[in-house]
Amino acid sequence: MKIEVWSDIACPFCYLGKHQLINAINKVPYSEEISIVWKSFELNPEIMAHENRTVNEYLNETRGMSSEQIEVMQTRIKEQAVSLGVEFNFHKTKMYNTRKAHALLHIAQKSNLGNEIKEELFRHHFTLGSNLQNDTILQGIAETFQLDVSPWGDDPFNHPELADEITLDQYQAQQVGARGVPFFVFDGQYSLSGAHGEDVIYKVMDTVKMKTP
Repeated sequence: MKIEVWSDIACPFCYLGKHQLINAINKVPYSEEISIVWKSFELNPEIMAHENRTVNEYLNETRGMSSEQIEVMQTRIKEQAVSLGVEFNFHKTKMYNTRKAHALLHIAQKSNLGNEIKEELFRHHFTLGSNLQNDTILQGIAETFQLDVSPWGDDPFNHPELADEITLDQYQAQQVGARGVPFFVFDGQYSLSGAHGEDVIYKVMDTVKMKTP
């Protein structure tokens, strides 16, 4: 079973959804038959490469959310995260263009390291407060998993081939009806939008499995 997941590392619900998906996969007896393909979805492609606002500043200035509204929303997210073992430090989290992080993920998937690198990107963004526009940080993440990015040249995270792959992912998102993330597609048959919990994901996987010859 192939599960395609459109997401952005700047999306907290995508972080929750990733853990819900992994937990659901670990519950089924056919887990070894499942492969995850991480697809790029840039939530805020308009953010300039040099931008480095905090997430709270961004929500206040672009969404018009008050400090109280932001705190309520972030508290709810943190409460959901506890049972998943996910740590959000929103006071550290920055807003920046995530295209380079998507490029690293595309490189990782070619070496079957997509799940590991995706998790590390989320952790750096939401827990450590790293700025993942920084090539040194991205290179360090790659080295942690012994992922060689040198085949992609001196500027791997801006490589045109990877940029084309990211653009294709976002075109495909439109084709499958992904207007928000996380967005899951199971074997090209069923789709699920949002982080609805591992039980919902489990039921969808079982439905797909039963209908597969």
